[in-house]
Amino acid sequence: MLQYLIKNETPYLGKIKLKIEKYPDYTGGTCGKLNKVHIDFGFTKLVSRVIPNKTINGWAVDPVKIELINRYTDGLIETHAANKFALPNSFISNTGKYVGDINDGWWYFKNGMTVCDEYPHGVSIQWKTAVSDKTLQSGHDGILGYYGYAHRGGSLFSIGDRIFDEKYKPQEEDYDKEEWQEWKTKFETMISEVDEFNRKWLEEDGISSVIPFRKRGQCQIINWEQARQAAINLSKYLS
Repeated sequence: MLQYLIKNETPYLGKIKLKIEKYPDYTGGTCGKLNKVHIDFGFTKLVSRVIPNKTINGWAVDPVKIELINRYTDGLIETHAANKFALPNSFISNTGKYVGDINDGWWYFKNGMTVCDEYPHGVSIQWKTAVSDKTLQSGHDGILGYYGYAHRGGSLFSIGDRIFDEKYKPQEEDYDKEEWQEWKTKFETMISEVDEFNRKWLEEDGISSVIPFRKRGQCQIINWEQARQAAINLSKYLS
């Protein structure tokens, strides 16, 4: 019954179950994968989980979603050969470079992103209008920015942001007075509230710890090549 009432938001085929969980962001063989948080009570959550069907290659994937990924992300779901091992249902670029697994491909599709051929594993192109809507403008006219990411997080870089530089030490004179004061206040509040262990980390990182990645750099982004480089820099930093 739940199959008809709750949409499967994952790229897998399987049964949907409702559960009450405090920390639902995990993936396991018999526990499946988080599908959606339906109600957040604060102290716990009502969630749905997908328990995928099993095949000889692992979890069963939805062929309809594979088709959507292949058609609209500039990437493909195929078996990828790596270090003498075959990785089924990998997400690769059209030039054969590894991007991630099928979850990454499905994430690209849902967020209107396409593969960045210059740096496929860690940078995507995000569009103002998803390619799947068939209203995408030609060339870079419809681009929203370059998204740099790794397992620790990510950020979108657009024209007007800054080229991310992990070695850059933020200086007050490089920013507007209002935004610098906002970050300064936030940093001082965090320092006063954290325990001794985290305070030491914050003091070492300084005000950089509260400045968004897209603002951490001295040079402003004035073209898409610089936006792409900023995303690449961030991906390397977070890897």
